[in-house]
Amino acid sequence: MANFSFDIESSFDKAEMNNVHGLVLREISNRFDFKGTPADVEWMSDKKGFKVIGSDEFQVQTIIDMIGKQLAKLSLIHISEPTRPY
Repeated sequence: MANFSFDIESSFDKAEMNNVHGLVLREISNRFDFKGTPADVEWMSDKKGFKVIGSDEFQVQTIIDMIGKQLAKLSLIHISEPTRPY
């Protein structure tokens, strides 16, 4: 029987992630459809990720998309469109 194992390590620049956090918070506060809702993004207690808060699945997914767009804009990740096989 074969055993397979691999490790994945991920690192990030906390200063850049603070920038992303601030930009997303600003975008949330400027959105009319988020006014009066619990929509928010917070640092997790260990500062290793974000906690996304929303009143429904749409808000949560929208905030996740905001984070992804800011990461891509700052060249911290690359988002590509899926390719279709012919």
